[in-house]
Amino acid sequence: MLEIKRILVASDMSESSALAETRAAKLCRRFGVEELELVNVQDTGFVDMLGQILGAGKKSEELVSEQITRDFEPVRKRISDEFGIRTSLTVLFGRPSVEIARHADRVDASLIVVGAKQPGLGKKFFLGNTPDRLLHITPVPLLIVRQEPSSSYQNVLIPVDFSENSKYAVKVAMKMMLPAGRKTFLHAYDIPNEGLMRYANVSADLINNFRNEARVRAENEMTQLIASLDSDNRVSQSIQYGSALRIIEDYVNMNNPDLIIMGKQGKSHFENLLLGSTTRNTVNETSCDILVVPLKREVTMPAG
Repeated sequence: MLEIKRILVASDMSESSALAETRAAKLCRRFGVEELELVNVQDTGFVDMLGQILGAGKKSEELVSEQITRDFEPVRKRISDEFGIRTSLTVLFGRPSVEIARHADRVDASLIVVGAKQPGLGKKFFLGNTPDRLLHITPVPLLIVRQEPSSSYQNVLIPVDFSENSKYAVKVAMKMMLPAGRKTFLHAYDIPNEGLMRYANVSADLINNFRNEARVRAENEMTQLIASLDSDNRVSQSIQYGSALRIIEDYVNMNNPDLIIMGKQGKSHFENLLLGSTTRNTVNETSCDILVVPLKREVTMPAG
């Protein structure tokens, strides 16, 4: 079971980063983590250009690191004053998503926290390049912060499809309730090729029988899943017929969860190569915080 021992927060001193820093600091207090690590990544192109301008003398990376360290002093002081949490600062150079993921894997981090950028004109929600790319390569759970972290999470939605990755995400979720009051497990079920059956004039009664059988299987799996957890009586469940994305969107619109926890990959082989379509669309289409859990560090980071 996951133990929360080290929390990283990606920070570029933006407004969205400040939300992530605050949530990460609260989580440190929640889990008794004594030090929060702030990670800032600088573009190597700028550093190389600076080195050409400066010529001989101090290495350009050293100069940039020293300046970033000075710039972060107010951030670190705020966290210390508000939360009584020690901080450390790690300055890296390269592509932000790759360097953050590599560093998290190298130091055996338990959690990466990152803020989503504010939406631009014409965009309902906007993730930002770094969190979007981190979703694909993160070796550890990634918490995407969109909302003001005014309190602990009180209404958590946990979509499940009963795949291995989904079950692992549930176990992580129960460990990382952060803490939470209401926890709802949501499963969307359907029957394969229903459209083709209708096209082939399969009777409505037979299709309904297939639906009922699918629901019974889903109910049995949900019962077994919840029974396997060390949980309290604040767990509820919802099993609905239809596409997973639509069911999740409808639930979010009606119940306003402040956190969604879900596995990274879907069931299919193709989705296991990429970010699962339901996870990807949920991240892009909902406004609450989202914790995305990869499958037991089975993630390969790109070179370069």
